Amino acid sequence: MAVAVPIVTAIGGGSLGAGIVITAAAAASAAAGVASASAQRAAGRHAEAQSVIDANAEGDAAREREIQRKKDLLRAISSQQAAAGATGVAFNQGSPAAIARLDIAEANRDLAIDSSTSKQRQRSLRAQGRAARFAGRAQSAATLLDTVAGLGKTIAPGVGAIF
Repeated sequence: MAVAVPIVTAIGGGSLGAGIVITAAAAASAAAGVASASAQRAAGRHAEAQSVIDANAEGDAAREREIQRKKDLLRAISSQQAAAGATGVAFNQGSPAAIARLDIAEANRDLAIDSSTSKQRQRSLRAQGRAARFAGRAQSAATLLDTVAGLGKTIAPGVGAIF
């Protein structure tokens, strides 16, 4: 090829050699644009997948907190039952039962608040993932359009030079 370009350039006045160079540059530009668009789309899919993983982890953490709250509540009620039994008072009579009911009500409120907050965080994480996927696709499309526009600018002057 190195020999062919000078010979053709000497014979044809150089326009064919310029056309080959412009075509090669356009092909390289197109390949780079497609690769960039593909990478942007993949980044969007990756961000969405990561948000699903984060949302699942948030759900797991919420279940773990719920289990821990229930253990703490059972521990508190057991302690109250032991104290009431040591004094000879039946647990279902008087103050210890009232305290246990208050503890149970408080635990239920805490659980409801945590569950609601956790579900909202999970929805938010999933929404962020969908938005990241959409942004990746949009950036990919914009890159492809820019690449095509650049090719038009690169090839159009070269087409006139060849003929």
